[in-house]
Order: sequence, then structure tokens, then C-alpha cells
Amino acid sequence: MDKKTYEKFAESLINTHQTPGAMVSLNNQRYEKGFGYRDRENKLPVTADTIFGIGSITKSMTCIAILQLQEEGELSVHDPIKTYLPEITFKGSEDITLHHLMTHTSGIPPLNTLFYANKQTMERDGSFDLQIKMGVPLDREQDSIDTYDDLINYLNAIQIVPLDSPGKSFSYSNDGYALLGIIIERVSGQLYERYIEKNIFAPLGMKNSFFNPNQLDERAARLYSIDPTAETPAIEHSPEWWDAPPMWAAGYVKSTANDMLRFSNVFLNDGNGILTAKSLTALTSQYIEIEPGRHYGYGVIITPDFFGTTLIEHGGGIKGVTAQFAVLPERSIGAICLTNIAGAPAEALLKGAVQSDMGIDPDKAAIKYDNYTLSEADRQAITGVYQSNEGQTIKVYEKDAAIFVEIQGTEMPTRAVGRQDVTVTMHGTEYLLQFTDGRLHFGLRQLVKNE
Repeated sequence: MDKKTYEKFAESLINTHQTPGAMVSLNNQRYEKGFGYRDRENKLPVTADTIFGIGSITKSMTCIAILQLQEEGELSVHDPIKTYLPEITFKGSEDITLHHLMTHTSGIPPLNTLFYANKQTMERDGSFDLQIKMGVPLDREQDSIDTYDDLINYLNAIQIVPLDSPGKSFSYSNDGYALLGIIIERVSGQLYERYIEKNIFAPLGMKNSFFNPNQLDERAARLYSIDPTAETPAIEHSPEWWDAPPMWAAGYVKSTANDMLRFSNVFLNDGNGILTAKSLTALTSQYIEIEPGRHYGYGVIITPDFFGTTLIEHGGGIKGVTAQFAVLPERSIGAICLTNIAGAPAEALLKGAVQSDMGIDPDKAAIKYDNYTLSEADRQAITGVYQSNEGQTIKVYEKDAAIFVEIQGTEMPTRAVGRQDVTVTMHGTEYLLQFTDGRLHFGLRQLVKNE
């Protein structure tokens, strides 16, 4: 690995995106480096045992638990969710299976549930009001969602309009994974977090991985955030970890780089005693195409041709967390990048390290999109405001015969790559925006056009 070239690339990204601290680790002593600080104020370094949040990388662990229970004959991924959650009544729920939740193909649209589940901690750090200020559709008077019953009652009450019939199309749903957490608890007879600790963390030797923020100690990274609505937005230490116990199954594990490399052994060693080879195949199968060349499995994203090899990955992001996990089974590579601020270039940092290890330039893209010239009719067909109840608002508009997007008040140019496709570069990575039938597919979610 050309460390010098990679580190020049990494430091440039970290400086551009003002990332306080980042840990990049590849297994088998291939590469390990902490950049910046876990605590900027006290100049404490990042190490492979620094505790960070991993966000939605947790979802692969939730799916492993479901597959373990399937191995034991306790459930099937093709069971209707109502078998285990008979009190669920929202529209379309009778046709949803566990498989649909695991692959984000349930038809459940992006919802604001996660904010209400985080509400108690968000009110303590002032960020609940900030989300309202930034346009997330939230009601200050709405009670926080603190239990599984609260969550199910909320989903039943809000008159969900399904995006599609189950199995038809992909849209990322934290709520779907929260429901999987309830199912794991009901079927196993154990608290969700105890099940994960006992059946994944303990056998893999992941001694520094847990859910409850009360278990954090002095090895934990300080969290940083930025208020985009401030006159001069600056990065500041923000001590409160958001916590949402009913949603733990969607993204609340805290872990270290060393522990996450232990976790990668599940994917690299035929299940590593955690899963059978058959269940590992189920975990990493390509069930639905998210965008050209990328597919969703169970809690993981699969790129079958990543410079000629298979890449299995997932990211995670929440307040004080941007994380990226990857395994390349054919090359026996496991890799993790953990940072202590939302919106950090973790994906670019991790892929840069993996590519450097493979002898490929760190800034080269595995999936290339050719330029396309949009006609005026093409441009008019995709302009508009696209929104979701999870708080995303993306304005798509024409300027100087080109398409621009506005995300969180920032205008960004796009590159047209198809009649209904443009790309935008954020956090050091080029992302695809796909427009179909009044919907925008972006950030793994479907946003609906405001007429």
C-alpha cells in the first residue's frame, strides 16, 4: 500500500470537511491510522480502541440475529410480520414479510419517527428545535416514542401511505428495522440488546461494543456537530449522544475499529461460527438493485464489480457519527472507518484505503457514469421540490441550461448522466439522483415530488 499517497488524499478530505477525528483500519495489520482527535479540545488522539457510534452498520447485526433465529427454526424470513406483531394495523402491513423489512422493500415511506424516538436526548441538546427550524415536519407537542408500544401505536396512528406494494421497490426505512428488533425480542424471549451481545458480540470477542450510552467511558470519542442555521456555522463539541431505545435495532451500536474488524470475520470466514454458510449467503445475496451496479442484501449493500471483485458494505450516520464498514471476501479484506461528526467523508476515506491496498488510486470511482446532455423537456420533467416526512427537502431547478440541487440550503451543481439521472458530489463521493414517476431516489430513499 502506498501510505504516503493515501494519507495525502485522506488528510485533504479531512481538512476540507473539517472532520475532528477519524479512524481507518484494515484487517491483518494491512493498515491502521487515527487522524485528528477523539477530543479536539484536549488534543487526545484517535486509536483503534476509541469508542465511536457506528449508526446503521447495526442493521447487518439485526439481520444476522434474524437469520440465527431462522436457523433455529424459530421463524422464517418469509413469515408475515403480523405473525409476530398482530397489533400492527397500518395500511399495507398485512402483506409485509420479514424479508421486506430486511431489504427495505416494505413500501413504508421515510417517516419522522426516529426524531420522536430520539426526542428526550434531542431536547436536552437543543437539536429538536433545530430540526424544526431546518424544515423537518415535527410537532413539539407530540410525545416522545420511548417504548415498542409507543412506536407501534404511532405507526398505526399516522395513516401511512405506502410507496409501493411490498417487494416492488426500495426505500430505506429505519422503522422497518425497529420492527425487526421487536420481533427478535418476542421470538427469542430476550431483550434485543442482550440477544445481540450474547449471540454476536460475546462469541466474536467484541468486548467494547454495546448499545446503552450509559456504558460509555473515557475512551469514547467526543461528539461534534455544526449548526447549519448559524450565521457563521462552526464545528462545536456537543456532549449529548442521541438515544432511541425502541430504534436500537436500526442504528445505535457503539464500537471500536478493532471490534468492527472482529465483526468482519463473519463475512470473511464462512460465518465464523455466528452464521451457517447458507445463512451468510442469504445475508449477502443481491435482492434488489438500488442503482446501477449496487444491490441491497440483508442490512448490507453489495457491489458485485468493485474493480473486479465483490464489495459488501454499509454506512452509518447520526449526530456525531459517520461510519463506513466494508468487506471484500474474495480478497480477505475487512475495513472500517469511524468518525465523530455527521457528514464526514467516511465512505471516501474507507474506499480510498481499500483501493490503495489493492494498488488502485484512492480517488478513483468504481462505478462510472457517462455524461449525458439533457434536452429542455428532460430538464423540465425533473425540476421541482422533492420531500419526505423524514425531513429531506431537495429542490431541483434549472439554471443556465443545467440542473442544480439545493440540499439543506446549499446549492450544488449536478452532472447529467442519463435522461432521468444526475449526480452530485458530497462528502468526497459522487452520488446518483434518479427521477422516476414524480419520485426522486436519493440517499437510499424515495422522496415524493410536491405538485
